[in-house]
Order: sequence, then structure tokens, then C-alpha cells
Amino acid sequence: MHESILKERKLSTSYTSITLQDIRTLKELYQLKAETRELRQPVVKNIIKQRVVGQSCVESLKNALYSLETIYIDDDTGQRLLRLDGKKQIEVDLTYEIRELQKDIYYLEYGEDKFIEYLAKFIPDFRSYVNNGVGIFQGMHFNAFITDRDGTTNNYCGRYRSSVQPIYNSVFLTRFARNCCNHSIIITSAPLKDFGILNVSINPSHTFIYAGSKGREFIDINGEFNSFPINEKKQKLIQLLNERMLVLLQEQDFEKFNFIGSALQIKFGQTTVARQDITNSIRDDESVAFLEKVKSVVHEIDPSGRNFRIEDTGLDIEIILTIDGASKDSPIKDFDKGNGLSFIYNKLGIDGSEGSTLVCGDTPSDIPMLKKAMEICKDVWAVFVTRDEKLKQEVKEICPNSYTVPYPDVLLTILGLLSL
Repeated sequence: MHESILKERKLSTSYTSITLQDIRTLKELYQLKAETRELRQPVVKNIIKQRVVGQSCVESLKNALYSLETIYIDDDTGQRLLRLDGKKQIEVDLTYEIRELQKDIYYLEYGEDKFIEYLAKFIPDFRSYVNNGVGIFQGMHFNAFITDRDGTTNNYCGRYRSSVQPIYNSVFLTRFARNCCNHSIIITSAPLKDFGILNVSINPSHTFIYAGSKGREFIDINGEFNSFPINEKKQKLIQLLNERMLVLLQEQDFEKFNFIGSALQIKFGQTTVARQDITNSIRDDESVAFLEKVKSVVHEIDPSGRNFRIEDTGLDIEIILTIDGASKDSPIKDFDKGNGLSFIYNKLGIDGSEGSTLVCGDTPSDIPMLKKAMEICKDVWAVFVTRDEKLKQEVKEICPNSYTVPYPDVLLTILGLLSL
């Protein structure tokens, strides 16, 4: 596993072949990314089964990489440009797409040991963080591994539709889930599918429970779908909201928000729309104006404010259906990842009193998930991916057995090494 993963030999598995492409539109970019997913998925499966991987896979990945690197760059702005349609253009930052392809190529060509050395070149104090993390968790087996995706086990991408999971990422996560855990759960704010976490993940089947919409909907390791019940009145309200949002995003002033960051995500019991992305491609005044417009739409549909809550992350506007609160003082509340985790545990009959539990996150939205784990599980450990001192302190106060690292690749490497 630590030597080069490539071998020249006929394989039983056939791979998608990716040719050099002249990418000029956003649609063509997404098509290329879909092709990389189709290629990467069987590669991971073969690596996990310790089968060899042919050189043709790397050549296809190199073709994809070159196709991205040669997208037209505007001389004035220095940004790559893609067409939305026949007339309109949009600036795109392809840092994630290019960097993750480069990593996968290096991983396949040089093997795991050299790949970890390669990661260490780009992350300050990488070895120290990894060695400390491995030292903390060495020899532990977890009843449950509960983790967020974006920013935690996956690097952030400017567009969710482009955030296809890399090969090295899936190998490290899959190995840890299978060798060190009884139950592995990914809980994300993104939808489950169409377009959601299932469309960008490449982990082998029967490995992870995938929970979308903060856990309102999930698919267990056998592919069975489950959803948190929503009453008929609220179903109609969120359907109306989604219809209004689709119309709003067709307006000339607001259509650009279809193509940045999370774009529009119609989830189960929640709707998310981006107002900014990680590269700040939208002017601040336009972003704020869009936020106010969305708020006014929500207020028209729900003037009492009893059915929806709006959570503004600065990048995304999350419009969340409320649920019954725990007391008379709080008759309604937002649905959070803690509610999602409780729903999953109850539905699948997972016993929190058994063994240890590992919780991983990267933002305040993951705090309810950690709090719920502390409530329902016996021995909880946490790793958060953050450089925010305030969040580090909050995590430590909630879960004394916690460790923080600065980047997702540090966490991934720790998990990968623990599972050898």
C-alpha cells in the first residue's frame, strides 16, 4: 500500500477514460467533474481490496487536470472565465478542483508514504499535528464515528457541484471506517442527493451512513432511505418557498447566485441558497441586497415567524423548518445536527452506551452534534478542524477529550495512519 499504487497489468475493472477537453462553459466543467467521479470510484474500490491500479487511470486524471489548467484566464482580472450560456460569463476559482487532482495523481504515482511527505510540504507543523493525533487515538476502536464533510473531512470548494471527493481522501476515510469503527456516519447540511452528498462521494458501498439536510434524511449502509417526519402544513409552506426561490433566481439581478458556492439546494425540511462564495466573487452590496430579498420572501410566506428560521453564515442563507421545542419557554426551535444525530440513533437502534464515540466537525453548526453525542453516548472524543480560538475553547469545554487541527488533510492523515 505504501509503494506506488500503479502497476502495468490487465485489470478486471474497466475505468472511465477521460480525454483532453476544451472547457468553455460551466456545464462542461460539471460534466468533466462527473467523469472524474466515475473514474475515481472504482479506483478506490480496487485500492481498498489491494488490487493494482493501471497507468491509464493516471493518464485520465492528468487529462482532466490539463483541461482545467488551460481554461481561459482573463488578462485584466487574472481569473478563469467560463460561460453560463451564449452570452454571460462568470469568474471561477478552480483551486480545489486542480489541487485535489494533483494530489490524487501524486498519491497514485508515488504511494502513501511519499504522499504524506508531499502533504507535509504545504501545511505548517503538519508532522507535529499528525503525530500528536495518532498518539492520542492509537489503539482505540470506536463504536461510532460521526463526522461533518465540507471543511472537516473534505477541503472546501467554491462550488458544491464540483466538490467531488478525491481518491486519497476516500481511501483514508474508508480504511478508518472499516478497521476502527462499528458505525460510521457522515452528517452534512447539504442535500442527500440530486444534487447532494451522494453525488460527490466515492466511498465504497456498505461503509458509511450518509445523512443530508442536517440529518433530516439519511441512507443507511444497506441503502435504505429514512426521513424525519414533517407535518402537511409545513410541507406545503416549504414547497411554496422553493417555488418562490426558483422564480427569484431567474430574475436578472439575482441569477448569478445560481452559480456560486452552494447555489440553490432544496433539502429535506430546509432550503439553502448561496449569497457569497469562499473567493468573494459577489460584491458585498449585492450579497446583502440578496439576503434582504430572501428575508422578505420568507416573511411573506411566514409572517408569524413560527415555521421558518433563517440562519445566515455569511456565505449561505439557510431557511430551516422549525420543530417542536423542549419546553414551554421554547415551543419551537431550529432543526440542527443534534436533532439529526438523535433521529439516526433512534431509527437504527445504535446504543450510545457501548464503546467510544468520535465526533469531527469544523464550524459552530457542528456544536449541536457534539453536544448531543455527549448526551447520548458514554465515552466521547472529538477532533475539530479549525483555527478559530473561540471555537477551539467551546469544543474543549463541551468535550474535554478533544483535539483540534488546522486543515482537513491533517485529520485525514491521522485517520489513515490509525487504520493501518
